[in-house]
Amino acid sequence: MLNYLRIKCIRPIFINGTFFLTCFFLVAGNSACTQQLLPANCKHPEFPKLRDQEAVVLHTGYSLVYSEKHEQAVWVAYSLTKKETSGTEQRGDKFIEDPLIKSGSACNADYSKSGYDRGHLAPAADMKWSKRAMEESFYYSNMSPQAPSFNRGIWKKLEEQVRNWAVIYDSIMVVTGPILEKGLTSIGSNEVSVPKYYFKAIVDFRKEKSKSIAFILPNAGSKQALKNYMLSIDELEKKTGLDFFYQFEDHFETVLEAQKCASCWGLK
Repeated sequence: MLNYLRIKCIRPIFINGTFFLTCFFLVAGNSACTQQLLPANCKHPEFPKLRDQEAVVLHTGYSLVYSEKHEQAVWVAYSLTKKETSGTEQRGDKFIEDPLIKSGSACNADYSKSGYDRGHLAPAADMKWSKRAMEESFYYSNMSPQAPSFNRGIWKKLEEQVRNWAVIYDSIMVVTGPILEKGLTSIGSNEVSVPKYYFKAIVDFRKEKSKSIAFILPNAGSKQALKNYMLSIDELEKKTGLDFFYQFEDHFETVLEAQKCASCWGLK
């Protein structure tokens, strides 16, 4: 049961030098906005709270805040539905610079011979419901330098688990990103930071049955179970400095973000 308001942006247009997005709204089930758990004008309940000087870049299937200092996203956020997981669009593999990053995003040369994978933050497999969404998932603004054993191992495992949850719960909200901090090594002439850790925060929003889960994983291969990297969203906020799901009603947010229950999500 999908039960929150969602915005989809189809294509950018320019009028007299000004950039606009063509958008439409989807409301499925009982909108969260009508349940008084979110403000009446809510559009993106999955967005973390913006900090000073931050601006959101909207793409078809996901949105992000970009860090020029680290040449990658601070976070990417999107909703994922059961229907979207059954999309048939083929993986593109055409990595390109993001045209909406005014300062310029990272590029091919930064990753070439670096020893790191161009690791997706919003996975391509989550965008197979739309040709444009798939293409935009290969923007360098959605990439981060990941150790091959991590990107093709436990990170992939977590991405697959997230898609399974979208099927089980019909719709989920996802926020993911690198933990960007001082002193990180970098690759390429654009000095793309190499994160030591990555996070995911996930909410299954179903009124009184709502639940949340979060993860922090080191940028390295691992054979451990996903539950070993689990933490509450409250704990994740302390480690990242981000304010997740802040648009929810205060008491609901407090209860939701304190949760830490592996079995609630079927993790063993």
